[in-house]
Amino acid sequence: MNAKANSISRRTILRGLGASIAIPWLEIMSGKTLAAARGKSDPGRLACFYVPGCINHYNWFPVDTGFQYAISPTHEPLARHRERFSVLTSLSHIEGRISGHPHPYNFLTGHNINITPGVLSNSVSMDQVAAKYIGPTYLPSLVLSWTSGVGAATLSRNALGVDIPATSDYRSIFENLFPPADASHLKQAKARLVLNRSILDTAVGDVKDLQRRLGRADQQRMEQYLTSIREVEKRLDDREAILKKGRPSFDETSVQTEPKSKSSMRDHIELMIDLIVLAFQTDMTRVVTQTLGGEAGPSYDEYKEWAKTTGAPTRGVHDYHHKGSGNRGVDNSDTKLIGLRDRMYCECLARLMDKLAAIEASDGTLLDHTVLLLGGSQISSHSGSNFPLLLAGGNKLGFRHGQHLKWKGNERSASDLYLTILQQLRCPVESFKESKGPITELLV
Repeated sequence: MNAKANSISRRTILRGLGASIAIPWLEIMSGKTLAAARGKSDPGRLACFYVPGCINHYNWFPVDTGFQYAISPTHEPLARHRERFSVLTSLSHIEGRISGHPHPYNFLTGHNINITPGVLSNSVSMDQVAAKYIGPTYLPSLVLSWTSGVGAATLSRNALGVDIPATSDYRSIFENLFPPADASHLKQAKARLVLNRSILDTAVGDVKDLQRRLGRADQQRMEQYLTSIREVEKRLDDREAILKKGRPSFDETSVQTEPKSKSSMRDHIELMIDLIVLAFQTDMTRVVTQTLGGEAGPSYDEYKEWAKTTGAPTRGVHDYHHKGSGNRGVDNSDTKLIGLRDRMYCECLARLMDKLAAIEASDGTLLDHTVLLLGGSQISSHSGSNFPLLLAGGNKLGFRHGQHLKWKGNERSASDLYLTILQQLRCPVESFKESKGPITELLV
C-alpha cells in the first residue's frame, strides 16, 4: 500500500481508541510521519508486547535455522513481512531467572525479583532506558495492559524498579497522550505542571535535609532517588515546551469511549494498536509497552470459540496455560487452543506492521524506524529457560531480519537482545543487566 492510498482527507474517519474520530486535514495525517512532513529525520520508536502464560511450542519454534528457515504455523500470518522480522530461540534471563506467575515483573528488567528472601525488588526496565534517551516527547512512554494497575499488569519499571501503572481505559489513554487543544484546558494542564514542579521542589528540599544526617550507604540510595526526581523534572520541562507548541486539533465530537465488545481480546488489542500507530505517527510518544493478557485471565470470548474449535474443555485461562503446555503432544486439545491464541497475537502483530509500513517516514516507512518485540517468558507453565521471542521492524535502524536464530541453553541472555535494541535506538548505553554484548547476527 502506498502513502497516497493511505492518506486521510478532511472528513476521513479514523478508527481507533474504541472510537471514531473525524479530523480536519493535517500535514501529519497525509500518510507521513510528523518528521517526514516537516522534512526532518525520523527518530526511533519501540513497542514491546508480552505474551502471558505458556505457548504452543510445537507450532511456535521453526524446525530449521538461518535465513532459509520454513516459517512455523504460528508465524504464518507474518509471512508477508518475512524480511522484516526474526525468530529468536533460547534467549532467557539467566542470573535473573524466576519461576511461577510473576514473569511479567522481570520480562523487561532481567532482575531476579526474589534475590532477597521475603522482599520483592526490581530494577529499571529496558523500555524506560529507551524512554530516557529517545525523547523528548509529550508522553515519555505509554504503558498499556489488559487491565489498569501495577504488578503483573505492567511491564514497565522506573529507575528505582518501581512499577509504572498500566492503563486499559481508551479515553484516558487518549487524553493522557495528547495535550489539550482547548485554551481553557491548556491553561489547566499548565497549572498542573506548576503544581507538580512545586511538589518536586518541596520533596527535593526535604530529602537534602535528611541526606546530611544519613550514613554513606543511605546517602547513595538517596542520591539514586534524587536522580530519579531530576529525570522527572526534565520530563516536566519537555512537556511544558510541547504544551507551548500545541498539538494537532482533532474534532472529537464523534469520539466513542467503548470498544465494540468489552470481552473480545482481539478488539482490545486492535484498538490499542490503532492508538499506538497514531501515537508514533504524531510523535507524541516513542515508547510503548503492552501486556496482551493475564497469567490467569481474563477469560475473553475468544477462548470459548477456540474451545469449540479444538474440543478443549471449558476452563479458566490459568488452566489452559497449565493443561496446554509442556510435552502433552501436538494433538492435545488444550495445546491446540493455546496455538490458536498464539496465532491471533501474530495476526495482530502483522496488522500493526501493515499500518506502520503504510506510513511514509523521512527515509523508508514508519515500520523501518520502529522496533517491535513480541514474546513471553515461558514456553510451558512456570518454565523460564527459553523465551519465545519475535523481533520485527527497525530495518533503517540497522537490523537484519528474515532469519531464525537459535542458541544453546544459557548461552545468551535476553539482556543481550535488550542491549542490542537500545544501542540501535542510539541510546548511549554499554550494558543492560546481565548482558555480555550486542547480538551482532541481528545487525547489518
